[in-house]
Amino acid sequence: MAATCSETSIISSRHHKPRAMVSSVVCNGTARIVYNAVSGMLKGSVVDSCDNNFAVNGVLHQPFSLDEPSTSLADFSITDGDTGEQFTVLNIPVEWLPIVNVVTKATHYHLRISHPTIRFETKELLIGNRADLEIQQHLGAIVERSGGEKPCVHLGPMTIKIVASQRIEPGFRRESICDNLSHPIVEQSEDFLV
Repeated sequence: MAATCSETSIISSRHHKPRAMVSSVVCNGTARIVYNAVSGMLKGSVVDSCDNNFAVNGVLHQPFSLDEPSTSLADFSITDGDTGEQFTVLNIPVEWLPIVNVVTKATHYHLRISHPTIRFETKELLIGNRADLEIQQHLGAIVERSGGEKPCVHLGPMTIKIVASQRIEPGFRRESICDNLSHPIVEQSEDFLV
């Protein structure tokens, strides 16, 4: 509050350097990712060697189609299972690599994400009962089922390296100077209610 005297001048200035809050995710672990062709979403999780869990959700800009190029862009959201912090990375290239099964001659598509922040490559594609078992044990409720769709689980190593910073504006310091007082009255607050 300003002093109540007839000759008061108020000086406002920033007295702190701008601050920033830095958060990061560094994870090397095994990922299980399921692609839902109806919604165009990738959903899964990554578990590292210390049992830290991260949810991985991706939305393709254009759903994958056999008739179109095998590379598309996706926006990914990474959620830390311990803290709940969420990080979003935009425009990540996603590749679908055709792999022909030597026994059945069926073509399956493996997923590859190659970006400085997120790296993944399908090492094993789980189909049918094995995919259902993997979803039940590791992914649970995060995987949406569409009617009649047989889910495929992309299993492989994933590396996530994200560093994010958020600038926090410093508070203002106000000084009220009265001619009748020998020292200034200082008011500083980080709270908007004061």
